[in-house]
Amino acid sequence: MPRYARNDRSNLIKYLTIVFLLLFSVIGFADSDQSDLEKEAAKQELHQLKSKITLLQSSLSKKRKQQSSALKKLRSSEKKIATATKILRSTIRQLNKKEKELNKLRQKQKTLEVDKQLQKKALADQLRSAYMNGKQEYLKLLLNQQDPDELGRMLVYYDYMNKARSEQVKELQTTLSELKNIDLAIQKEIQKLEILRSSKENETKQLKKLKQRRKKLVDELSREIATKSDELTELEINAQELQQLIDSVRETIEQMDFTQPLEGLKKVKGRLSWPSGGKQIKRYGALNQGQRSSGVLIAGKEGKDINAIHHGRVVYSDWLRGFGLLMIVDHGKGYMSLYGYNQALYKDVGDWVEANEAIATLGQSGGQKRPALYFELRHQGKPINPKKWFRR
Repeated sequence: MPRYARNDRSNLIKYLTIVFLLLFSVIGFADSDQSDLEKEAAKQELHQLKSKITLLQSSLSKKRKQQSSALKKLRSSEKKIATATKILRSTIRQLNKKEKELNKLRQKQKTLEVDKQLQKKALADQLRSAYMNGKQEYLKLLLNQQDPDELGRMLVYYDYMNKARSEQVKELQTTLSELKNIDLAIQKEIQKLEILRSSKENETKQLKKLKQRRKKLVDELSREIATKSDELTELEINAQELQQLIDSVRETIEQMDFTQPLEGLKKVKGRLSWPSGGKQIKRYGALNQGQRSSGVLIAGKEGKDINAIHHGRVVYSDWLRGFGLLMIVDHGKGYMSLYGYNQALYKDVGDWVEANEAIATLGQSGGQKRPALYFELRHQGKPINPKKWFRR
């Protein structure tokens, strides 16, 4: 090949290389910019959603001014219980974490104690051997100059043994130092555990007092309902307020153009897991004082975790008349799941949730007299029978 042709080809390769490098760097910057734009858009969406839901809650607060004194007191009491429950839950988690850390430290302490005993024994054996043989043999070798090769080998051997003893001494010193540090760490963890156990005890007592206060308020509210109106009227009012809330939330969602649209529940029909295991003590459509239920009531132990049924975003997380501490999760394409009567809520408006993630604690808020989960599934704002959507 002619020389000038080779040069042209070489220049072409260099040129193409530069072009590709520039192209990839531009794409890289574009991807980075796109990622930053998406993050900023997500922040704006969250801020916008929270602002709109806050306005919605503000309008609900105005309605509460018209509510009775007993209902207001009950709401305040149940929100205090929710706060106390969350604090206690956090303390228990910290306590469990510290107990695990303490157990790990104690296991390490046991391992180091075994190492220490083995190292002490090995060092003692070497020192004993050196004492019994070393000095006499070493002196004999120095005086005996008849076999220089043997003398050289023995001197190397003794030098090796001395180094080995020195290493074992260092290892033992390191182990003893680690043991001392572990002992101090264990003492600190024990102190922290004592503080947490004391906090747990105080928080449990506080929660018990709040629940006793709540029971009196529930009785007061029941008497008020009995004198002012019948139970059916109360149920109708509660259902109307819930429907108004859902309509307002739907309107808010529809006004927003989310960068991460949700896929709805249609594709997972029949494969969902119930938010709480337990007996259904009220089925969908069941009559209660002449009013049909829009959801199901699942019995359970107070304090049990309530799980999200599917991926979605929280669009409501607050107390609502008749439903207590209520959470609504938007799953997209008009599908929503509702979780009521909770003792505490662990997610706020705008939070993402995943299937089977704990989002609340089972309780009896909203003036209920027994712990249970009130659960609804809705599509385009209307209640639907959840039976066909869940695994048996």
